[in-house]
Amino acid sequence: MPLELGLFLGCRRFGGERQRSKVWLILDREPYRYRQFISDISGQDIHSHGNEYPKAIIEVRNWLASASKRKGLPGGAEIVDRYERFLRELPVLCKSFRRQPEELTFGDLSEMIDGWFQVNR
Repeated sequence: MPLELGLFLGCRRFGGERQRSKVWLILDREPYRYRQFISDISGQDIHSHGNEYPKAIIEVRNWLASASKRKGLPGGAEIVDRYERFLRELPVLCKSFRRQPEELTFGDLSEMIDGWFQVNR
């Protein structure tokens, strides 16, 4: 995604007021891996998640809490627990919709998440 990141950073620097007010989080699976293909973002705060989704979830949660200044967000471990519970229940959800988990489109998965979330707040 180096091209998209470069476009985003360029728009933020040279764009209008709305573009300049945007914030971002850069995640990568390994620390400093980005240096292999992007040399000019070393000043950015890049977080690594070790290719482990719990770490990625916690990084995103912490960034959202900081960037939004929103109070009352559940902790990272709680979000990971809920995500893992959703994954365990996904085959049953799919069965009720006559779908296969491995065939879900992004829209299908979004629908499943929304339905599950409504029941499991």
